[in-house]
Amino acid sequence: MIRMICLDYDNTIYDHRQGRIPDSARQALEAVRGKCRIVLASGRFFNDSWNRPLMEEIRPDGVIHANGALIEADGEVLEETWIDPELQRQVIEFACENDLCLGGLYQGRWYTTNKKKQTERWGGNEALHARGLEDAGELIGVPMHGLFLDDSVEAAKLVAERFPELRTPIMNEERGGADVLPAFLSKAYGLKKLAEHWGIPMEETAAVGDSMNDYEMVREAGVGIAMGNAVSKLKEAADIGEDGLKKAFAYLGLL
Repeated sequence: MIRMICLDYDNTIYDHRQGRIPDSARQALEAVRGKCRIVLASGRFFNDSWNRPLMEEIRPDGVIHANGALIEADGEVLEETWIDPELQRQVIEFACENDLCLGGLYQGRWYTTNKKKQTERWGGNEALHARGLEDAGELIGVPMHGLFLDDSVEAAKLVAERFPELRTPIMNEERGGADVLPAFLSKAYGLKKLAEHWGIPMEETAAVGDSMNDYEMVREAGVGIAMGNAVSKLKEAADIGEDGLKKAFAYLGLL
């Protein structure tokens, strides 16, 4: 019996092709509410002005923010982790020196080391452009849970090789993009903390995701499910490859 399910947000709950949460996903979430603990597990930090409205739509029992940097259960903080300030300075300066596009969200503004490349990466997404861009150098000395490397797969490998204290799980095998976070953190770290908090055995947990920042969570959960659009390595770690949240819930016996 599944008593806790951890769900990635981007391209698992929220469909970027449609630009919304599909009706089938909304219906599936409501159908399982109360049957098991619903956990939102994301690389995003959901307590900021950009993302809080999204979390309020889903109304999870627990949240794994920023790949485990902040773990909440029933609205209470269980654990919080920040990037080491000196390491944060070094990686920001390294990105500037190597023309990489590294940044993060702070107090409702997006900061980047490469405004030109960031603008190109965002393309015609006016909702993002409207937020404006600030210099990531201003983040030096500012407490951050994690950063985001909006750059190529090769760039993510370069950062990981230079900074073994950090890891850079890839979002997309072609486009790249990677979270930059302390090496010990992952969504699986948050999954285990929440399971322990609620007294739920790991074999009674499930996880659904699509990117490499979901890899450990999908591998460690009692049942791991990769979405149909998932990166290939994630599918190798999952028990099944299903297309759609509703089908995943049905497979788990929750619908």
